[in-house]
Amino acid sequence: MIRKIIAIYLSVAILVIGVVQSLSAGVIPSEMTLRCTSQDLEKIQKFLEMKIVSQRLKDFGYSEKEIMERLSNLDEQTLHKIALKIDEIKIAGDAGTALILALLIIALVVLIINLTGHRVVIR
Repeated sequence: MIRKIIAIYLSVAILVIGVVQSLSAGVIPSEMTLRCTSQDLEKIQKFLEMKIVSQRLKDFGYSEKEIMERLSNLDEQTLHKIALKIDEIKIAGDAGTALILALLIIALVVLIINLTGHRVVIR
């Protein structure tokens, strides 16, 4: 029983350690923030120029002029947050990564069960 608990604990710990990314902080030069702001604005404008997005905004009753006025009124932090959200959008989804991760987890569990001397019988 204790071996089983230890095996489950170790498999979860290995999974968590592998998934968690390390973070670091540092000083950002002001030239870089200015470049990032212009890049963020370009990214947002390209996103708004997509046919699907522009049609959806027209359906909500927004004109191009209103959208550009609202974008010009946003501060740098908000523009950056919007640009980051645009990067996170996945048009086709990400089922491949989820499938590979699920198969890896299953293989890891089966390996741990076999190493502990247990057998898996499917009836």
